[in-house]
Amino acid sequence: MSKPFLRNLQIGFGFSLVLLLASSTASYISIKEQINNRTKVDHSRRVIASANKILNDLQNAETGQRGFHLTGKETFLEPYINSQKSLPQALILTRELVTDNPKQSQVADSLSSLVNSRLGILANLITIKRQGGDVSLAQLEEGKQYMDSCRAIIARFIDAEEVLLNRRSDELNKSSFYTSIFVVIAAIVSLLITIVFYLRIREDFIKREELQKSLKDKDEEISRRLKITQRIANKIAGGDYTVNVNDTEQDDLGILGGSLNQMADALKRSFDDLNNNEWRQTGLAQLNETLVGNKTEQILISDALDQLITYGNCTNGAFYLWEQNRIVLKNAYGLEDRMVKYFTPGEGMIGQVFKEGKVKRFENLSNSDYVVSFASGQFRIDNVLLLPVFADYHCIGVIELGSINAVENVKLPYFIEATRNIGIAIAAAKSRDQVQQLLEETQTQTEELQAQHAELENLNTELEAQTQKLQSSEEELRVQQEELVQSNHELEERSKSLEEKNHLIAERNLEIQRKAEELALSTKYKSEFLANMSHELRTPLNSILLLSRLMSEDTDGNLNEDQIESAKVIQSSGTSLLSLIDEILDLSKIESGKMELDYQDVKLQDITHDLQNLFLPLIKEKSLSFDVSIDSNISDTIETDRLRLDQVLRNLLSNAVKFTSEGKISLSISEDKDHPENLIFEVRDTGIGIAEDKQKIIFEAFQQADGSTRRKFGGTGLGLSISREIARLLGGKILLTSKEGEGSVFKLFIPKSKTSDVIKPSSERLIDIIASDIDEMKSIVGEAVSPNIVYTIPEEVEDDRDHIVKGDKVILIVEDDTAFAKALLKYTRKQNYKGVVVVRGDIAAEFAARYLPLAILLDIQLPIKDGWQVMDEIKSNPLTRHIPVHIMSSLQVKKESLLKGAIDFINKPVAVEQIGIMFKKIEDALTRYPRKVLIVEENPKHASALSYFLSNFNITAEIKTNVDESVQALSSDGANCVILDMGVPDKIGYETLEAIKNNKGLENLPIIIFTGKNLSHAEEVKIKQYADSIVIKTAHSYQRILDEVGLFLHLVEENSADAQKRKVNKLGSLSEVLTGKKVLIADDDVRNIFSLSKALEKYQMNVISATNGKEALVQLENNPDVSIVLMDMMMPEMDGYETIRLMRKNPKYSKLPIMAVTAKAMTGDREKCIVAGASDYISKPVDTDQLLSLLRVWLYDN
Repeated sequence: MSKPFLRNLQIGFGFSLVLLLASSTASYISIKEQINNRTKVDHSRRVIASANKILNDLQNAETGQRGFHLTGKETFLEPYINSQKSLPQALILTRELVTDNPKQSQVADSLSSLVNSRLGILANLITIKRQGGDVSLAQLEEGKQYMDSCRAIIARFIDAEEVLLNRRSDELNKSSFYTSIFVVIAAIVSLLITIVFYLRIREDFIKREELQKSLKDKDEEISRRLKITQRIANKIAGGDYTVNVNDTEQDDLGILGGSLNQMADALKRSFDDLNNNEWRQTGLAQLNETLVGNKTEQILISDALDQLITYGNCTNGAFYLWEQNRIVLKNAYGLEDRMVKYFTPGEGMIGQVFKEGKVKRFENLSNSDYVVSFASGQFRIDNVLLLPVFADYHCIGVIELGSINAVENVKLPYFIEATRNIGIAIAAAKSRDQVQQLLEETQTQTEELQAQHAELENLNTELEAQTQKLQSSEEELRVQQEELVQSNHELEERSKSLEEKNHLIAERNLEIQRKAEELALSTKYKSEFLANMSHELRTPLNSILLLSRLMSEDTDGNLNEDQIESAKVIQSSGTSLLSLIDEILDLSKIESGKMELDYQDVKLQDITHDLQNLFLPLIKEKSLSFDVSIDSNISDTIETDRLRLDQVLRNLLSNAVKFTSEGKISLSISEDKDHPENLIFEVRDTGIGIAEDKQKIIFEAFQQADGSTRRKFGGTGLGLSISREIARLLGGKILLTSKEGEGSVFKLFIPKSKTSDVIKPSSERLIDIIASDIDEMKSIVGEAVSPNIVYTIPEEVEDDRDHIVKGDKVILIVEDDTAFAKALLKYTRKQNYKGVVVVRGDIAAEFAARYLPLAILLDIQLPIKDGWQVMDEIKSNPLTRHIPVHIMSSLQVKKESLLKGAIDFINKPVAVEQIGIMFKKIEDALTRYPRKVLIVEENPKHASALSYFLSNFNITAEIKTNVDESVQALSSDGANCVILDMGVPDKIGYETLEAIKNNKGLENLPIIIFTGKNLSHAEEVKIKQYADSIVIKTAHSYQRILDEVGLFLHLVEENSADAQKRKVNKLGSLSEVLTGKKVLIADDDVRNIFSLSKALEKYQMNVISATNGKEALVQLENNPDVSIVLMDMMMPEMDGYETIRLMRKNPKYSKLPIMAVTAKAMTGDREKCIVAGASDYISKPVDTDQLLSLLRVWLYDN
């Protein structure tokens, strides 16, 4: 291309490019400005439309409310409901659209507040209308004022946006005008430049046409040479790689021809490699097909060798395998007669290859003896290939292949890979052979064992006769010993085996008989116990129900509303308990097989009619529908127990009503298609449903499918358990189909008529049922026939009972050995005590309550009642439980005595020195003052509450939190007892126990463990090695602590005016702290709220309540003067954990005391409550003393 032509092009395109860039830039700027202005215009229109929609929705809501107000029909509320859903979205959209305009944003915020207020007024009017109330004129005027304000604000809002819209429209029109003018000017300039440069390019084009003619000839020459090159390339593509391009020209086409020749050579080498690989892979595939299948090792070796020789084009071969510590010839092909039968490792080339594990190839061998015979003659083998065979990286054999021609290098990889596959196949075949051999041995042994088992069973029945026969034939067998040695040996072994088996059978028969007797006895005791329990429970319950009903009716009119309400709660709880007792007895009767069925003809219509009358009021109360249907193809009557069938159906329908909040419940009766002799009673509901993993446990007693802290429903009680058992008794069953969130279907299958196949409890099931009661029955039997009761009542001993005056120190001696009792009485008088002797157990507790002795000396083996029963009576009486008891017995029961509450145990016969020590302990216990207790507790508030509670009984308490401080306080301050929580943070509780017990002078110090943990048996055993008593935190744990402390400090309850005065005058007494304080109780069980309210109102506390977390938050907001909150952690809708967290987020309640109350006393529950924000933790059932003490501590500190 000539330089002038190129220069003309450069100049022309340069001007055009500059003009194009300038016009494009200007157009872009103009168009962008137009788009921006158009976007602003659209934005203003959207804002106006959104404001109009808000106004329209408000009007629709007002219209819907007015329609509902006038007609009372819910359908008129549809505009209101739609507006209620769309208004929040419209307000949010409007607020987002005016975010860039601060003034409009403020207007939008004001509008949002007014709209929400207007909606609230409308909702309030609708609620009043639904409740049947009248809407006042003031309420209507208030709504109108809000509506007028909304219209005014929306009008101002739209006017401001229309001003912006007009201004933005003017800017859009102006930018469109200037853009049009600029485009026209740019088009004219571009046209002029195009004409000028067209003329100059035309002149250059004419010159180029002349140059093109000279190039045409050159092009024809190049085309000829390209055709030659193309023919050569086509031959190469067809697979002919021997052709070459003979072009000697030193130009680009000549270089291309040389490259084509090189490509042909490279392709030839590549295709040769591919063919070799394909040959190898084909051979390996064919070999693998040969190796596949459950072939024996010999067949596998033969097939593999044949395949290698055939595919590898060999003339002969041999396969050597490692067996019995040598390399053995397993198969040969071609030279079988000349092959060596075996080698040792390292022997010959075969042994060498086996040892080294390397391939060896021998070519051009000169020994002409190795020939292969064919029909046409003999041929010499000149080449031999030796291949090691591997399995699991170990050489297991060698393959030898002979060939007339040399083995090509390309075939060698095929042979090597083939030997690997052959090795794996041989190893697998060996494994199969071993497995098969073991299987055959196992089958043989099984058959032998079965035969022996059958023979032993036959011989077992004849064992006794054979044994006698063998004994009578013993002399004859000795004579024939030489002839029957072998037979005698076998008979002896068989006899021994049979004797062992017979002995085992006898033992098992005895064990079964003993078990049967135990089961019968246990069943009897259980039946008697349940019958007695029914009588003993029903008698006081009947009195409670009768008296509580009379009180609730208040015929005399002398009770206030609270007392009447309390009576009704007592009656309701007693009725529930009576129902539970009935269910327990029913379940017990079914389990023991003593429930009798009363079969009679029952009309299905009567059943459904009664059930409808019973459940329709409940179902209507919950706004549910109830459908009942009976298949027309079934009979009108069935033969069954009407009472039990009704019981099952009532339970199923009761659960359906209980767990269904909306939807419907249906009962259908149809025939079982698979078993036409059965009917199906199907109860279907649309309730909460049951998860698949929970569907089995709900048939167990008192189980629940939802165990979370937010569960809305309780468990199913005993109803489903009894229903399942009754269904079995009736000859049927209950099946459950359910999906969580979609409802449940219970199907009751029962026969249409009485059947002989009455389902009885299996012995195994009966064993499981009664096994849990055996320990209890043993204790009952033990009490009935106690071995510690003496049947001879001795004569009374003359003592000091008639000479006791006020102020005397009295010792009560309970001993049936009159000589020993007199000795003790004599020693008692020497120590300036007066003694009272009791020689029988039935009056010991009575004498203890009458004389209130300073100590009791108690024997275990006594007439009428033994010492254990006396001990229980003494410790269960508040008047006598503080009295220290010293047990004296010849029985080794020291541990049991201390666990029962005795202060000491003395073995008989008793020496004078032991009596002296015993009286010294009594004197020490009586002279200890002041009485002081050391409390080691991780929670300082709980420790303070317990200390305050004990101080009401004239017990001084000191609080420590770690081991070192505790031991130091005990050593220096002389505490008389230790109350230890096992969860102290400094060291674990066991170290505290060891530190106290290992400290000199503290070995005998009483230790009481007070913990909320559920101790395992191992933990309890370990603790009892150090501690004297363990008290679990329960509903009466503070009283238990006081009882235990009283046992160890031997407190006498104070009733004097001085003692009462001390209680009242304590700093921050209970009444002073609690009076007038407001407490919020959040619990979903109104009975708990009622009982706690009654307990707290005695101390003039103001109680407000809530049944879930949401109500608690509302109550707290409405009552800012609440002093403390009692929060149940398991409530529906919002549980205690979430409620506490929401309370703590509000700064107003950051320091409000919140006490978590939960029924789960599991490890980690307290920490979980504290993490959620609770101030303290107390478990159900609530210990009233502990609760009051904790309230005093928290409210006194606040």
